[in-house]
Amino acid sequence: MDLLEKLRSSSVFTFRLVEGVVGRAYAKVLIHNLRRRGEIVELLRGVYTFKKSPYMMTKALPKSYVGLGAAAFLQGAWSQVPVMTILSPLVPTAVRGGERKICRSAVILRRISPKMYFGYHLVWVDELGEWVRVSSREKTLLDVIYMNYPFASELIPNLLEGVDEEKLTRYLGVMRERRVRGFKKVSSELERLGLGVRA
Repeated sequence: MDLLEKLRSSSVFTFRLVEGVVGRAYAKVLIHNLRRRGEIVELLRGVYTFKKSPYMMTKALPKSYVGLGAAAFLQGAWSQVPVMTILSPLVPTAVRGGERKICRSAVILRRISPKMYFGYHLVWVDELGEWVRVSSREKTLLDVIYMNYPFASELIPNLLEGVDEEKLTRYLGVMRERRVRGFKKVSSELERLGLGVRA
């Protein structure tokens, strides 16, 4: 019971952690029963949570953040509820990319270059009682252009409202310093949009 209370109070937990406390055989039985009763969900292989939300994927995947349309939705820049997109440089080396179901919600894991892994902050999600990594408004704009997001034409005008040009310039500077392939495309598009940022 003490173990279960500790697991319930944690964001995520692993099979290995449970195995270390109660042994492999009982850990298998315990996890199986919790899953069968619908008390926990498996986020990644051997990683579980009692909190039934696709946002928890960012807790299971250390280097990751909510991005693109899902980030724009959280920032109030898109009224549609999009498919949750999690961006991570660990795809596909540490985890398989693509779509999966988490708590009956579609979640897409997409690779982002390690050079582009920056520009996120923590956002409090009331329904979870958790802080979640989400790309900032400025990084969402860059990612939408950089990754050729199919809904870019809908999102960009909304993302431009309230964008911090100083922060955008800093982010462009990071892209240039890290020699990100696609830097010229992104900077040219921002110029076309009339932002006048200079990296």
